[in-house]
Amino acid sequence: MPLQDVFPLLQKELQAKTLKNSTIRQAVDSFYFYCAQEAEKKGLREAFRRQVLDYFNQKVFLYQDEEEAKPFVVGKSLNEAVFGSVIKLHLAGGDTEAAWRLINKLKRAVKDGAVKAKLHFRTLGPLLEHECRHNQFHNAYSRWQQLKQHDVEWTSAMEDVLVQMVIACVKHKNQQLKDSTEMSKIEASESHFHAQMTSLLHDLQLTCREVSSPNARRLVHAFHDANYVVKIVSSDAQMKLQCPSCGHALIKQGMSELERENMLTAIESRRSKVPPENAVKGYLKPFRDWLMLRHENFQLEHVAEEGKDGKLLHYVLDGPNIAYINQNFVAGTFRLDQVDAVAKELQAKGHLVSITMPAAYLVNKFVVRIRTKSFKALRRHGKFVTRERTPEEKAILARWQDADMIYSCRTDFLSDDLFWLYASVLMGHEGRVVTNDQGRDHVFALLNGYDSTSANARAQKNGKKSTVEMGTPADVASISMDLIARWKDMTTVNIEIEHDEVAYVARGDSTALMPIESVRLLQPQVFSRVPQATAPQHFHFPVADQANQNEHPNQGQNQRKRTRWLCAHLESSTKA
Repeated sequence: MPLQDVFPLLQKELQAKTLKNSTIRQAVDSFYFYCAQEAEKKGLREAFRRQVLDYFNQKVFLYQDEEEAKPFVVGKSLNEAVFGSVIKLHLAGGDTEAAWRLINKLKRAVKDGAVKAKLHFRTLGPLLEHECRHNQFHNAYSRWQQLKQHDVEWTSAMEDVLVQMVIACVKHKNQQLKDSTEMSKIEASESHFHAQMTSLLHDLQLTCREVSSPNARRLVHAFHDANYVVKIVSSDAQMKLQCPSCGHALIKQGMSELERENMLTAIESRRSKVPPENAVKGYLKPFRDWLMLRHENFQLEHVAEEGKDGKLLHYVLDGPNIAYINQNFVAGTFRLDQVDAVAKELQAKGHLVSITMPAAYLVNKFVVRIRTKSFKALRRHGKFVTRERTPEEKAILARWQDADMIYSCRTDFLSDDLFWLYASVLMGHEGRVVTNDQGRDHVFALLNGYDSTSANARAQKNGKKSTVEMGTPADVASISMDLIARWKDMTTVNIEIEHDEVAYVARGDSTALMPIESVRLLQPQVFSRVPQATAPQHFHFPVADQANQNEHPNQGQNQRKRTRWLCAHLESSTKA
């Protein structure tokens, strides 16, 4: 049925049932979606386009600022999806100002509503992209600087539009150079351009940290057109000391002292996993006292020393995670010797080592938790496999305890992961955590202002709960995905352990442990793999080849085969 015929039917239904009816709201969404689709294809008559826009302003979106008796609630008064379609209808007629007026009105409505919310970027993105593509970069950039502060949710969907803004910024700067001949104006323009690019690349980092291959190709063409030298560097390894194309070293990001304090507060404000669900700060205090006493004594003893690989650091080992590496097979088990091998390697280089271990693994008889089908089947039937501590393991434990380098973590009311996570934030730049655990549950909790460690409380059937609903203390600062990624990039050391299968098979003893062949610690990179304005007129973009769309970069194990970089720089001889 033609949209012109659908329109009077929609008007009749809306008048009869009002927008309180979810079916009517969905009908409004669908109608304006198809109108926008037709308008983009140039298939919508101009008179009809104006007619449906007038109807939306006069009969659908009725919010009148402070005069509105009933508060506006996105999802109940109107679905946000319809606003994206209406904005596209405005853009089809080239009326960007009308689109911005609608966004400002929606911002006020959301701000004054009963439920505080931010706008989805998909609502704003088409307008920003439209202005960038139509040589209105300055307007798009200034609007974006206002919107991003408080009014919009940050999502990975922003990548394409932010890349378009970067491209528009480069084109805008190139045009300014062509139009200007005064050196003072050129220098001022370059300084302003660098500030804009630094800001946009930081926004891109908050969104995706790595750009997709299609966006990398778009950037290559844009920089080429602006007379930049553009090269693809094939791997992180080539960028370790400096970029082989432009000669500049990449920047390594960290976290400020304020950010570190905010993360500590967020962790300490979490609740224990059993009633009465007290804040964990008190439970973590003995661990903090033990860890920091060791840390401070080590620093005093080695104040002017450096290890073989540079500065001496304090390494905290996630005991159970290391003990179970490569053990998910029938003969696998919990291996203290793997933890000991890692500890010895670090100690040989002069570093301090502390180990966190659940108390359940420090008794003489413990449950083995291997993730094989047979073990899982036993657990489903309430059965568990246990084993006795071997004499060799008893000797390892005794040596650790004599050196006071192992902490027994109570896990009846806290997750053992919370201890090493807490340690990594406590020590900041002076410590590292050795683990392959991505801590997804804890990252989820920190990102969402969630303060309970209870598995039951984490179950959410209707999407993410708000910070207010979950009872997070009001003075606990929100933790961004960017901060989580920077923290992990700064403190987490991953590990690879290889075993000598040939020697194991030759021995012919299925009860013996498979000998450790090698231990490899994967230290954090000396630079951050994020888009960055490395220096004036020098820009670097990491390219994601096989990014997992359901997981933020740096949150999962890096399974990418290639770690390419795009370098774009303007050589001195080519500058105006």
